[in-house]
Amino acid sequence: NDDDDDDDDDDIDQVVQDMVSMLSPSTILMLKNNNAADADPHDATILNMAKEQLSGIDLCQDVLPDMSSKIRATCLLNSLLSPAQLTSEEFYKSYWEKQPLVIPASSSSNEQAEEGTITHRHLHGFLSLRSIQTLLDKEPMCYGRDLNVTRYEDTTGDGTKRRITLDLVKDNDTNHNDGGDGGDDDDDNFVLCDSKDVWSNYHDMGATIRLLCPHKHVDSVHALLSTLELEFGCMVGANAYLTPPGESQGFAPHYDDIEAFVLQLEGSKHWKVYAPLSKGETLPRQSSTDYTEEQLKDVEPTVDVVLKPGDILYMPRGWIHQAMTLPSSSSPPKQEEEGHSLHLTVSAMQNWAWSDLLELLLPEALEATCQSTTSTSLRQGLPRNFLEYMGAIHETTSSNEDLPEGLKQAAEAHGDEEDEEDKEERHAKQRKLQQQEQFREEAKKRIMRVCKEAMSMIDAGCDQIGKRFLSDRLPPALFTKNELSFTSESKDNAAALATGGKVWPNTMCRLVRPGIARLALEDNKAVLYHCVDNSRVYHGNPLSPMEFELDDAPALEMLLTTVEPHWIAVQDLIHDDIEDKMDIAQSLYDEGILAIVQMETPDRSVQTG
Repeated sequence: NDDDDDDDDDDIDQVVQDMVSMLSPSTILMLKNNNAADADPHDATILNMAKEQLSGIDLCQDVLPDMSSKIRATCLLNSLLSPAQLTSEEFYKSYWEKQPLVIPASSSSNEQAEEGTITHRHLHGFLSLRSIQTLLDKEPMCYGRDLNVTRYEDTTGDGTKRRITLDLVKDNDTNHNDGGDGGDDDDDNFVLCDSKDVWSNYHDMGATIRLLCPHKHVDSVHALLSTLELEFGCMVGANAYLTPPGESQGFAPHYDDIEAFVLQLEGSKHWKVYAPLSKGETLPRQSSTDYTEEQLKDVEPTVDVVLKPGDILYMPRGWIHQAMTLPSSSSPPKQEEEGHSLHLTVSAMQNWAWSDLLELLLPEALEATCQSTTSTSLRQGLPRNFLEYMGAIHETTSSNEDLPEGLKQAAEAHGDEEDEEDKEERHAKQRKLQQQEQFREEAKKRIMRVCKEAMSMIDAGCDQIGKRFLSDRLPPALFTKNELSFTSESKDNAAALATGGKVWPNTMCRLVRPGIARLALEDNKAVLYHCVDNSRVYHGNPLSPMEFELDDAPALEMLLTTVEPHWIAVQDLIHDDIEDKMDIAQSLYDEGILAIVQMETPDRSVQTG
């Protein structure tokens, strides 16, 4: 039965994905030469288990190289969550935007304890104290653009700790950014770091070093973030924090405007996390100013935990947090658990709320409604002298209905005895209430007209925020040989070698990565936006859209919606002209947006430019 066979294949695929999700993130991202012999104890256990349960399948050699990027992204998130015995679906349902979660490096399930398979998941391969030392020695780094040096302490003797930034800045430099994601700004706006000064502040002053854009310099961090962008569907960024030992703290208690994943890479750090203090601070759109210890003295932390290497802490935006290293001990520190602390904070969902979509959509809807050729309602003048009855100063109780029963009876009794002056005042109030009600009704009609227009433009609004996402996000990290081998960037692309890099009618194509390009119709042109040329630095490069004729749009749409594991032949694209089909595919391939493979002898019956 073919249906039963398909169900069995689906079950096997899910088992394979579950096994992959138990591997360490660096192995899933193929950041090292993956084989069981070289794997750390955790991964070696998983790889051997997979071979036993999956008829000899080697996850590293037989599965990971050919895994689609979307499945890899889900497996990566599941890998981060796996020690907590959570799937990504369970995480999104119970924790995402709702409450913090501590994920220990070691699973402690009874089943694993009985099988003797409890292992320690590592977060190796991203950053280390040594790699940061090398980075500061070899790369030109600027204060405020690439790193911050900061500490949290009482410097005035008044008993109040404050965050002190030790960054050097240019005199009268209004462009200094204390805490952004960095940028390709002119170096003249920033002070170049002297690594000796940075390390002096770190060792002698107990200051924390914050790397603002580690993915600019570290390929593995770029691969991590680029893959998670596929899972979350929004921009993903990162900062790295290196804090010296001895109860050092770099930042005051505060909350952020991001969903944060704290990956403890080296050493240990004591974290306290507090629930939002009010509904207004829940899921905030902006990060907070610093809190003082006095403001939090009566607030019990929801999370009070020491993170050790391999542990992860997830915090929704709006949750107040602070962290410090452990007290120094008299004995030499264990490299893995004591001494300095190094963690990587992965951020998501910044400026990615319904409000951000509506901020783009509603002004456009208002403008479209104002320009309507079928209605003048929004262009009509406001009622004459409406300010005489509208505004906060004119707010009154609309009737006696809101009064307690006793007061209503008293008002009614008084009404029976009112004189002419009282009657006139009452009638004036009634007229004002009627005018207010009429005004609100007219305003409501117009607001609803704008809302109706907004609903008709919802797809256009999503295109706008999608274009913004393409501008904000990282360039795709194509880190597997299979991904690279099909692109114009590869020297080993068999199709390119066989055809001289030329696309033919029977050339098979697909998008290099799902979601890296988007089509929009603007000014009678088909405009293709993409992130392939983006910088690893936020907005380091402007978008470089590609313009096509409107009749090219169907073919472009087919190419942009064909993603792994599928392919489409150039000759099967929707277009009247085969030469145009080839030209469209060729331009996207040359730009690095398309992957190609030549499964048959090139059909050279059609020649283009």
